[in-house]
Amino acid sequence: MKNALVREVKDLKAVKKGHILYFFENEDLYIAHIVDFVISGIQQNQYVIIIENDRIAPIIKRKLASLLTIEQSLKVIVVNNFDFYYAKGDFASNSIFEYLPDMIEGYSAKGADVRSWAHVEWRDEEEASSKLTAAESEAVGIVEENNLLSVCAYNSERVTSEFKARLLGLHNYLLKN
Repeated sequence: MKNALVREVKDLKAVKKGHILYFFENEDLYIAHIVDFVISGIQQNQYVIIIENDRIAPIIKRKLASLLTIEQSLKVIVVNNFDFYYAKGDFASNSIFEYLPDMIEGYSAKGADVRSWAHVEWRDEEEASSKLTAAESEAVGIVEENNLLSVCAYNSERVTSEFKARLLGLHNYLLKN
């Protein structure tokens, strides 16, 4: 089910700020999107925060190492997504929004824009869907308040059609392959 208010995009370079939802199936294409997102941000003199798992993060770092100068790579921070989402022991939206503003504030003080890409994953918890919906709802305010470009990426296989519909209502854009 598609939310009529969500605009579909195929190229993130055309989007300067907003809350973007991305459901991925192909990991290679997923990684290519992240690399393009980072390069586009660097070209616009932005700092980039990538929240990713331990398996995919090294692949992204290797690809970026061959494309970025040392100075440019200092504008990219990669954070483990489980450390980020489970900072308080279980998936909790409070931990997300205590962590993210501190990261943004440090960069905003330098007068630079920040963009973020988060691979949202969770353990098999019964309440994960409602906790994620609450987290995404809070993210709307943070993205708007800080004029961010923020991508929330979900593995399509882990998201029910019901949950997809709720997520669509909490984002401005849907990234399509």
